Amino acid sequence: MYVGDAPSVAADFVDGYGFEVFATAEGHGPEGAARSLALRHGGIVLVVTEALDSAHPAAGFVERHGDGIADIALTGADVRAAFRHAVERSAVVLTEPAERDGYVTAVLASGFDDVRHTLVQRPEDERERPGPLPGFVPAPEAGPAPAESPELTLLDHIAVSVRTGELADSTTYYERVFGFHTVYEELMVQGTEAMDSKAVRNAAGDVTFTVLAPSADHDAGHIGDFLERHGSGGIHHLAFATEDIATSIARLTKRGVNFLETPDVYYERLADRLTLARYSAAELREAGILADEDHDGQLFQIFTRTTHPRRTLFFEIIERLGADTFGSGNVRALYEAVQAERSDGSQERVQ
Repeated sequence: MYVGDAPSVAADFVDGYGFEVFATAEGHGPEGAARSLALRHGGIVLVVTEALDSAHPAAGFVERHGDGIADIALTGADVRAAFRHAVERSAVVLTEPAERDGYVTAVLASGFDDVRHTLVQRPEDERERPGPLPGFVPAPEAGPAPAESPELTLLDHIAVSVRTGELADSTTYYERVFGFHTVYEELMVQGTEAMDSKAVRNAAGDVTFTVLAPSADHDAGHIGDFLERHGSGGIHHLAFATEDIATSIARLTKRGVNFLETPDVYYERLADRLTLARYSAAELREAGILADEDHDGQLFQIFTRTTHPRRTLFFEIIERLGADTFGSGNVRALYEAVQAERSDGSQERVQ
């Protein structure tokens, strides 16, 4: 994440989501001066970077978008080979492979405006180099983690908003360059508004992008609002996985994280479309959790209220009980939930 105040953003993740700061970096590099804090919770690693001069790309990114996701790093066993194969498939190169401190990295453009991908090959003696990237050093021990951790496990998927007409180009880029495949697609119509969506996933099954775009034949809706406020396409939300969403939400709420509310009628109708496999409708209603299913099982999810000054980036908590993709109600639930918050803040606009 490129941010205006790295310590403040890191503190929000530590206090609200139970992350720990495990490595830091500060200094002047080829791109300019910056400081970074690396945070970890379960298998999720976030790096928040603040520019210390106007030359660093974080400065321009924050000016254009505010705080946001600027780089989605992809790890592999052989970055040089992965880079070569991607270039053969017409990847857009930003930096060539380079080695530093045992790490091999390269940077490619993403399929989403000015977001990019750093390819990372970790050193063989990684246990002696615990940072996420070259230049990081271990952070001081922070002491034992609080007993009631939200117990987040991994990054389930990354949701992206792109402009009208760009969804096919964005997803095709990943299919062509990285060998991703389509796992889900739907056009969701809600009144006069509509959102087109397509999810693509890598061959290993551990990287999923859900790409969202306004439909050309309908009003743009809240996806259009995101594009206007963000200033371009970009990362719409991150989805953090858990193995027990009811417990995670209770603990996150106690930590001060606020979630979008779901109307009671949703739960009154839930039994008509689902036979719940784990939680009761009353348990889901109490926490505001949504439920859905695909051909392999069920999933449970909830969306946070955005705290971003531009009302853009937010987060999702998701538990999968067999479900491998997204049920037909999943994207609709996302749309309706964010649409409700959009109505709450309809008077707020980026100046």
